[in-house]
Amino acid sequence: MYRTIEWLDDTSQVRLVDQTKLPLVLEHVVTDSHERIAKSIKIMEIRGAPAIGAAAGMGMALAAIESKARIKGDLIEYLEKAADILNTRPTAVNLTWATTRMLEVAKNADGSTDEIIQKLVEEGKEIAEEDVRMSRAMGEQALSLIKPGYTIQTICNAGSLATVHLGTVGAVVRVAHEKYNGDIKVYAAETRPRQQGARLTVYEFMKDKIDTTLITDGMIGTVFREGRVDCCVVGADRILRTGHVINKIGTYTMAITAKHHNIPFYSVVPVSTIDMVTDPEDVVIEERDPDEIRMINGEYVTVPDAKVYNPAFDMTPPELVDAIITDRGVVKNPTEAKMRKLFEKE
Repeated sequence: MYRTIEWLDDTSQVRLVDQTKLPLVLEHVVTDSHERIAKSIKIMEIRGAPAIGAAAGMGMALAAIESKARIKGDLIEYLEKAADILNTRPTAVNLTWATTRMLEVAKNADGSTDEIIQKLVEEGKEIAEEDVRMSRAMGEQALSLIKPGYTIQTICNAGSLATVHLGTVGAVVRVAHEKYNGDIKVYAAETRPRQQGARLTVYEFMKDKIDTTLITDGMIGTVFREGRVDCCVVGADRILRTGHVINKIGTYTMAITAKHHNIPFYSVVPVSTIDMVTDPEDVVIEERDPDEIRMINGEYVTVPDAKVYNPAFDMTPPELVDAIITDRGVVKNPTEAKMRKLFEKE
């Protein structure tokens, strides 16, 4: 797959795939404005925790260029305001992780403001390159759990379009597909209300000639009862030190159903998605526009003023999680002690 987001050195611009147009039209947003990057994150032209982390990093680099600051203090002040603008979605931890990282680079850097700005550009690009390397590592780590002939159940989109290149779940599927000579299949849940599974996951895997079957979210129980899948592999917008998985709405239901049918449930993330600070009760779950539920393709499918509850994410407790797959290793039956071991070498 192509890259979801990239820095254009010749013009000091960012180019990203407009995911709201897929799968019918492939269009790009090209911008030199951090505010335009913030808009892309907010309206989900770019989405997926690692991808919006990369977007935020590049957005901060654009902000540094925009600032035209000649004094370091002025540059820092401008970047702090830019970070507030870019931090548009509260649940995905990669977003604030990236803006905080870029701010720290600026604060700790020596030299002229031009030199600091160049360091920020390089750091923004490095965040994206790290994601590419981590995706490949996650796919390799997952081979201990994913066997030839497996059919994998997914939800939402955690493929190339949710990261910079390979994906998180996408890396698991693609690396296994590569290693096992194509002997891997996927069942993709459509993922209401934004249909990222139907629009993006199916699009990606079919492009890569991976055997993929689309189902509605409500079919998961039947698919599991009929023995059609061997495991569930989902991404996450945040995983807590306790092993709680915060992912697209419907993940919790899938995990409960998987447990009932003795189907392993795995979440795959880079370590940048792991939040070692926040407690479960303090996680802010993003609630989105009610019309995402009321409407399909711009037309109302219910009473226009119907009361709506539209959380974008849910939280799966660790007792339902068989393993968390990261670029640093696999954590089986996650606990806080096991999660902390991932960071011991830092």
